[in-house]
Amino acid sequence: MSPIHFSQVQEVAILNGKLMVMKPSLVKVPKVIISMTKKQMIFHHLIVSKITGRQVPGTCLPVFSPDHMKRLALICVSILLTLVSFAQTDDYDTLIPGSQRDDFVNASLLIASPGNSIYSVFGHCALRLQCPSQHLDYVYTFETESGLAGYMKFFAGQSKAGFAAISPKEYLTAYRREGRGVMAYPINLTPHEKQELWRALDNDMVQGPHRKYNLIKNQCLSMSLLTVESILEREYISFKGIPNHLVHKNNGCLVRYYSRMSPWGQFLYMTFMGSEADDTWDIEYTLAPESMPYLLRESKIISADHTQRRAFMKGNPQQLLSTTFIPTPSSVSPSLFFGFLLVMTFFLTLLQVKGCCRQLTHYVDVALFVFQSIAGLFLLYVTLVTGLFGLHWNWYLIPFNPIPCLFWICFRHRSWYGRLFNLYAAILILFIPLMFFVTEQADIPHALLISILAIRTLMNSSLSQVIQQKKS
Repeated sequence: MSPIHFSQVQEVAILNGKLMVMKPSLVKVPKVIISMTKKQMIFHHLIVSKITGRQVPGTCLPVFSPDHMKRLALICVSILLTLVSFAQTDDYDTLIPGSQRDDFVNASLLIASPGNSIYSVFGHCALRLQCPSQHLDYVYTFETESGLAGYMKFFAGQSKAGFAAISPKEYLTAYRREGRGVMAYPINLTPHEKQELWRALDNDMVQGPHRKYNLIKNQCLSMSLLTVESILEREYISFKGIPNHLVHKNNGCLVRYYSRMSPWGQFLYMTFMGSEADDTWDIEYTLAPESMPYLLRESKIISADHTQRRAFMKGNPQQLLSTTFIPTPSSVSPSLFFGFLLVMTFFLTLLQVKGCCRQLTHYVDVALFVFQSIAGLFLLYVTLVTGLFGLHWNWYLIPFNPIPCLFWICFRHRSWYGRLFNLYAAILILFIPLMFFVTEQADIPHALLISILAIRTLMNSSLSQVIQQKKS
């Protein structure tokens, strides 16, 4: 999930009539493949830039200063384009004997079991392409940036993602360290379709991370399935075998089920999901890696006229890594945490009524007010700008929004300002029960959090009325 760094071109291979330029990486990510055909000569400047050291978007290249490298670049480009032209005009079988055999290229869907971090609770999906006779074996994984910077870009709506090709050894090493299992499901494609799939993945990778990452359309599973479907000619994938407990469920139910082992991840997803929780996406976008083993055995590739069909999976799945880590829910769930805060807030309010802890309650109110304002601004930004789940309405903008902060800044010295507490308290109290009847986005942790705000708002409403009576 880190940026990919490429080095200069080192070798060229012709795979089934397509020129394959292989590039080993500088750091961590091993060999990456770029496919060039005669129709794709527009990408010849990429080869020049690899050799001359000029930067290419989405890559980090070493800089070569000697002027004679430019001459070498022109010579290499001429040779490469000559090879491309030859590859397009000559017969495939004369280039690589047996290239039309079904087992010349093998394609499989890799499914990784869920992890313990928020971004891995759904598992992971990737595509693996192998050409044993040419010693080519790569995993194409749809990745975005990780770490703190990655999280910030993600919530800011600036996170870019794309396919990256790494060796199976490195791909499996990362999951072995986490104790996560990986299964390989062979895809039932024709030799031509597997070649087109390889080319489609190469073309996508050449562009670097160019897709805006979100949790609906541009994520690992949906992009892997849609890429496979894109190379089918007048055919589509029909997914069958969905477990009964997931049939006819809306998005909110599905997200809750898939994130059940990560309560805090579930809390965040439901916070930002908004009205999308009540909708039902297309099946390609509602699937999770966890559900794929059930579907792949029953799914079919069907022609557009429904006259031909074949199984999506060919043969039996292969276990590449066994699962040694089973995710377990956090011992301190959001419901437990906010429930504890609610009890503490209730007793603190009782002490305030009796005339105690006034300074402490003042600090608590300030903290809640700041939290409510910041959460409201952030939620508004994520909902209307970033589109993590698409642009939609978010019900939690009713209790969490920057309007109370604006009223405090503009009208706190007005005599009628205290009445706003009554209005806001009424909104919170009504929202808590009604949201369970209105939207699938509603849940217990958010209800507890809103209850904390409601208690303190009611208390401040009463204090405001008392102060106003004394002044009058």
